[in-house]
Amino acid sequence: IEKLKQQLAETKEKAQEEKEKLEQKHTTQINELEGQFHQKAIEIGMIQTELKTIKQFQKRKVQVEKELDDLKENLRNTEKKHQESLSRLESRFFEEKHRLEKEAEKKIVMLAERAHHEAVTTSTERNVDIADLTWEQKEKVLRLLFA
Repeated sequence: IEKLKQQLAETKEKAQEEKEKLEQKHTTQINELEGQFHQKAIEIGMIQTELKTIKQFQKRKVQVEKELDDLKENLRNTEKKHQESLSRLESRFFEEKHRLEKEAEKKIVMLAERAHHEAVTTSTERNVDIADLTWEQKEKVLRLLFA
């Protein structure tokens, strides 16, 4: 019986030692896993922050792209209006130029007729020696005669 009691005591002691070793091993594993869990929680937090930043960027990107499209459309409209305005101004310019050319032609014809009439009237009133005329007067007479 003593021997059995001693074996029982030794077995209990060994079981206690194994129990303590297992507890220590499990405690170490738990601490390691808690450390890993804490590290993963930090990484998840950083990933969530980055994801939030990416989502904000995507929203801003959509807004900026819309603003850019609006600006491009406004630029196209402005260029179109500018071209239309430029075409109208060119058209008015050429119309006015044509009108002024016709007006100038009419005035030239009228002045030529008046100068011719004056030359004829002046020459009939008195006889002028061509040698007495200045170069400008000679040129005017020739123009009137050949107009």
